[in-house]
Formats: sequence, structure tokens, C-alpha cells
Amino acid sequence: MKTLLTVTIILIIRFTVIGQANQRFTSFEEALKESEKVYWLDLVCSDIPKITEHIDKLPKLESLYLTECGLNELPEGIGQIHSLGLLNIQGNDLRSLRSELKNLNKLTVVNLRNNDFEKLPEVLSTLPNLREIDLSDNVQLDLDKTLTVLSKVQKLDFLYLSELDLSSIPLKVKELKLLEELHLNGNPNLNLANAFSALSKMPNLKILVLSDNQIKSIPSEVTLLNQLNGLVLDNNPNIKIDYLNNGLKQLPNLKVLLLRKNELTKLPKDLDGLSNLAVLELSENNFSETEQSRIKSLLPNTNVVF
Repeated sequence: MKTLLTVTIILIIRFTVIGQANQRFTSFEEALKESEKVYWLDLVCSDIPKITEHIDKLPKLESLYLTECGLNELPEGIGQIHSLGLLNIQGNDLRSLRSELKNLNKLTVVNLRNNDFEKLPEVLSTLPNLREIDLSDNVQLDLDKTLTVLSKVQKLDFLYLSELDLSSIPLKVKELKLLEELHLNGNPNLNLANAFSALSKMPNLKILVLSDNQIKSIPSEVTLLNQLNGLVLDNNPNIKIDYLNNGLKQLPNLKVLLLRKNELTKLPKDLDGLSNLAVLELSENNFSETEQSRIKSLLPNTNVVF
């Protein structure tokens, strides 16, 4: 279970790029000159066909980016990168992945955002250390079929299902038994009552992100999410805080709440529903100094951030 400090850091400063402190190489020409120093390769599109010829010359490669290049298939050879921990192939036209990816035993993060996948490729379910998957903005995605494959990913604990125009969450989401963090932002047609009921069956879900969903009111089913430690509701400018405040009274484990960019000018007179929070993020709203002082005085044990 993540500690409160870890939850707070993840929610406010979320970086999941392996080796981001290392130098970023963008072509094989520059990478092959210092092959022992290449941990992060972010290839220009014209160099992607060269992977089959050169990839075995980069023995320490950990992060590979092949993004926004209109790829219909991945080049041969990626399965040879046994040191690979992160694969980012967002912004292409991919519908499947090569079977050779089954050899990537160290892969922990894969970004499939903005492609043409109808479900998670089966080959990824065989990877023993895969923990984070981004399937956002795959407009053809069948969530029911995808969840069947996701349930086979042994260590999955972080999942993006953003911008998929979801209206409901299948109950089989409960099969993601180890999942701790779920992003559902950018799904404005999502039935929250249905979603909360389904998500309540996930024993390890600790962080739920519902930003950019045009949320107006929070249904009473939010009280079913007893396992939550963190909730993100950024950029929902029509949200009714009274309903939210009442629902949160019954979530004693919730410690971090983010309400940024919601055009808020005030909070309810009664803030009992927020009194158990360790962190309340209210930045990029429109609170007066008087209202800020009032909120802080009513939540003396909460770190309120304006």
C-alpha cells in the first residue's frame, strides 16, 4: 500500500518516465557514437526503419520513444532490447504488436495512447514486470475485451483509460486485483453512479482521476469507494461542491483531494466532509483572500493549497 506521502507526491507531481535524468538521443547517428551512454532513445520518424539494423548496438537502452509517426506496425528488433523498461509508441496507427515483445521481461511501462487498438494486445499480458499501461484515446477500444486481457497482466497497478468516450465501466474491472491508480479523465459521458459501483469492487484502488469530465454532481455511490486515498477532480468547472462535501463525509480513508481549475469562488459553510483530508489542492480557482482564510481556519489539520 502506498504511504500518504507517496500518494501526495504521485497526485501532485506525477512523473513515470524511466531514466528521464539521462541524455535524450534522437537519432542512431548520435546514439552510436556513445552507445554505452544511451539509456533514452527518442527517435525521429525517419530513423525508425533503422531499428532492425542498429538496435542491438545499444546494450543499456531503457526507454524507447517511437511517437507520432503514423506507424502501422513496429519494426522488427524491438524484442531484442532486453534492458527496455519503458516503451512509448503513442500517436501512431497501430492495431497490433509483434509477438517478439514477449521477450521484454524488464518492461514496466507501455504507452499505447492515440492508436487504433480494439483491445490490449495479448502479447503484453505475458510480460512479468509490466505495471503501467496507457490506452487513452484509442477510439475503437472495446473496454470489455480489453479488461479480459488486462486481468492477465500480473503486476498491473497503474492504468490510463482516458478520452475513450466511456459511458460505463464493466463489472469485470474487479479482476484488476492489484490496480492502485486509475485515470478516467476526458470521459464526459461516464455514468458516475455505475462507475463508482463497479470500482468499489477493486480492493486495492487507491487513486482515482476524474478530471475534464464535465462533472456537475457527485452521486451518492461515491460513498462505496471506501478504499480511496486520493481523488482528482480537476477542471470540472460546473461541479457542485455541496454534493461532493456530503459524500466525502463517509470516506474516512480519503486523504488527498485535488480540485484545481474548477472556477471555484467559495466552498460550503460546513466543511466536515473535508476535515479528514491531509491535502486539499484548490489552486487555479478564484478564491478571495477572505475565503481562503475561512477555509484554512475550518480545516486546521489539512494542508490547503491555493
